[in-house]
Amino acid sequence: MKRSVARAFGRYGPGISPLGALVSILKPVPIVPQPTKNLCPICGKASYSRDGIHPQCALQRADEPRNVKNRAARKKDVKVETSRQKLWSKKCPGCGIQVHVRLLECGCGHQFGGS
Repeated sequence: MKRSVARAFGRYGPGISPLGALVSILKPVPIVPQPTKNLCPICGKASYSRDGIHPQCALQRADEPRNVKNRAARKKDVKVETSRQKLWSKKCPGCGIQVHVRLLECGCGHQFGGS
């Protein structure tokens, strides 16, 4: 048993120094205070720029007053919905309703020019 221990750990064995003292095999962890990172005031993430704010966040901050005005103006505008012609329908010139493309005669009696 002693020979296998000596081969695996050298001639002194595990946790024993050449001077005979017990040695911890755990390495010490240095205690270094972490440097404080500049946090971006917009997004709250670490920023490495000189001013402490990401360039894209600075643009967002600068554009915000203009965006607020644009949103308010869009809310004031009244949307007028126009009827769009559907893909599979056509407008009857006689009565103005939309009928299916393959229909040859409208309900009002108008005959579409088909072959």
